[in-house]
Formats: sequence, structure tokens, C-alpha cells
Amino acid sequence: MTVPVNGTGTSIRRTALENGMRVVTCAMPHTRSVGISVFVGVGSRYDPEDRAGISHYVEHLVFKGTKRRPTARQISETVEGVGGLINAGTEQELTVYWCKIAHTYLDHMLDLLLDMLRNSLYEPAEIEKERMVLLEEQSMVKDYPSYQVEALIDGLLWPNHPLGRDISGTRESVSGINRDMILDHVSQFYTPANIVVSVAGNVDHDHVVSRVHALTGRWAPHAPPAWAPYTGVQSAPQVWLEYRKTEQAHLAIGLPGLSIMHPDRHALDLLSVVLGEGMSSRLFLEVREEQGLAYDIRSGVTHYQDCGDVVITAGVDPKRVYSALQTILAEVSSLKEAIPAEELEKAKRLSTGRLLLSMEDTRAVSSWNGSQELLLSQVFEVDEIVEDINGVTSEDVHKVSNALLMTEKLNLAVVGPSRGQSRFQRALRL
Repeated sequence: MTVPVNGTGTSIRRTALENGMRVVTCAMPHTRSVGISVFVGVGSRYDPEDRAGISHYVEHLVFKGTKRRPTARQISETVEGVGGLINAGTEQELTVYWCKIAHTYLDHMLDLLLDMLRNSLYEPAEIEKERMVLLEEQSMVKDYPSYQVEALIDGLLWPNHPLGRDISGTRESVSGINRDMILDHVSQFYTPANIVVSVAGNVDHDHVVSRVHALTGRWAPHAPPAWAPYTGVQSAPQVWLEYRKTEQAHLAIGLPGLSIMHPDRHALDLLSVVLGEGMSSRLFLEVREEQGLAYDIRSGVTHYQDCGDVVITAGVDPKRVYSALQTILAEVSSLKEAIPAEELEKAKRLSTGRLLLSMEDTRAVSSWNGSQELLLSQVFEVDEIVEDINGVTSEDVHKVSNALLMTEKLNLAVVGPSRGQSRFQRALRL
């Protein structure tokens, strides 16, 4: 059945095929490009502990050859031979395969992407070669303190849960994954009912549906396994130090946030904008411009299906790490007071302006629509989100800040030449 999103005359249309696969399109007739994003409802939070990293492993292997295109070179040349781009990414709750090409090559690229998802070979030799690549990727992440500190803060925020593990798994888990495990993972999760094909650009919805149906109509469906909810409750601040002889100390401060459908999620997003998103945010102005404590400092919000987080990251002089931490925490604490109306309006303009600008790109639009359909089973128009953001009041933000910014919920990770666990622990006061 094909319907406009939310029953309006929108350019976004959605069709559910008989096998459960969903197709979402957005007509952008003024463009010459097409963005295709194929979402699979599986990510690192679905990985068993002894197979941590398997979702990411599969994402890599899908590019190594299919029955019709048996080498990685044939796959890449299919796209690059027409001037296109192709890539993929694994997150906690989804995996996405995307390409951006001239609109005349739409059918060719749909065929390629769906062939990769459905008919990859997973050859033993390629599995072993890619295992080494994945281990090198893990080593690269550990070599960058700014990456490593984010991995540590996840471990504090989500202890004993897949959300607290690195998406790529561990050396031990990746070393133990074999072909049978990979085929079992693909069989469980790479099923039509767990896939969304999202296309944006100079396209016709009925044509896209027809092509996807022709390519996947005989793909038998089944229900994928469910994800594990997070039920942990934090009752005291936590600190994780990793000593390294580096020129900077890298900090990450994390607090539990809100889920992707929580009614206060936009208020939390705006709180983060005020705090540390952009060069006119409180953290940037105070920590960098006024005190010169950091070159890069920022905050960000992540929303999962059942939970979320707020994370602040910075790189500072190790001799000034305590001063930087105290300054950051003072700015976080200041958010418990009512935010001035002008500052809130500025945050709204920044947030909505960036969103609207991003929607000029066909790949961004296909990603926006497809991820919502996969995670929420509905697609919100950009104008709806803008309206929701603009409807947030100072009272809404004040309520969220006082509900979430609590001392017992604080988490601090530090990677660098810093010691003194107890001193850092004492510093965690809002």
C-alpha cells in the first residue's frame, strides 16, 4: 500500500511491500542527483557479548563480492564508473548502506545495493582478510585519545550492556567470529521486514517501488530478533582514568539523556545547543574564548529507542585539567537556572537553520527519511520538526535541565597524563 506521509499531500511517500520491506521516497525534481539509503535494523546493541562487533563485520563484508559481482573491485567500479559515491556505516541501532549518483543511474544502483545485501558471498578468504582490517581499525581508534575517551564514557553510561561497548567489538570477540556466525547473523537480521529503502531526488515513487519489488519480491520474510532494553540506574558519579603520556588530557563528561520519542527530546536538544554546540555556545565562549583552556570543546545529544545521553568532550593542557573540569561543570550547573528568552531563540534559529540547510542534499534527505521509518515506523516532515522545536518554551528547557543535570548521574572519562581518581571524584559536583 502506498500512502503520503501523515496523509498529507507531501512529496514523501511510503509503500510497504508484501514481504514487509518498506520503500520511502522524496521527490526533489530540481536535483540532478539521487541519494539511496538502505537501512537494516541491526547494530551493535544487537550483538551478543561473545560476538561483539559482528554487525560491523558484516557491513564490511557486504562490499567484498556477490554472485554477480564476485570482487570488491567490481562493486566499487560499478559506482565510481558513473561518478557516484558509495559507503556504509554501523551504529548502535542500525546499519546503513548508501550511495549518491546521477539520477539516470537510479535503477543500476538499486540493483547493486540490494544485490549486496541479499547475495553477498562471505568467502572464507575475504572474512580472514577483513578480520585483519577490523583489528587495525580498532588499533587506530585506541591510538587517538579523542576517540578512546568517547569509548570510555560509553562504558560508564551503559555498563554491562551492548550500548557500552565499542561498535567494532573487541580484539577477542572479532578474533572469535567465524563464517557460520556471520551467516547466522545475516539470516536473522537481513530480512525484508527489517529493511527500509529510502530514495530522494529526481525520482518517481511508483517506479522505485516497482524496481525494488522486482529485485526483492521473492525474498522470504521473517521477524528479526528484538533488542535488549537498558534498565540500569546510576546512583553515584563515576570516574574512569586511562593514563597516557600525551600532550593533552582528553575529557568526556556524560549524563543519561532521553529516548528518540520522549516528549522532551527537543528541549534537551536545545539545552545542548545552548551549552556547547557552535562558536557562540556557553562552553565555547567561556572555556576557549575567555579562559583559553581548550582548542576544541563541544556537547552533543544522542537519542536511542529507549534511552539517550548528553556528552561533553574537550582536549586540554594536563596542567589545567582540573580548572577546565571545574569551568565546564560550572557552565553545566548554570543550565539549572532559567535560560534567557533571547538565548533560547538563538538556539532555536541555529538548530532549525542547520536542519533546513541539510535538507538540500539528496543523500541527507534519504538518510533522514529512512532512519525515521526504520526506528519509528513513521516519517516526520522537516517542517513538523521545525514547528516542534520552535514550540519549546523556557519552562520546558528548565524542567529538563533540572530533571537530568544531577550530580549522581555524572560520568567522567579522562585519557591523558592525569592521575588522582579521588580528586576527580570530588570535583564532580553540580
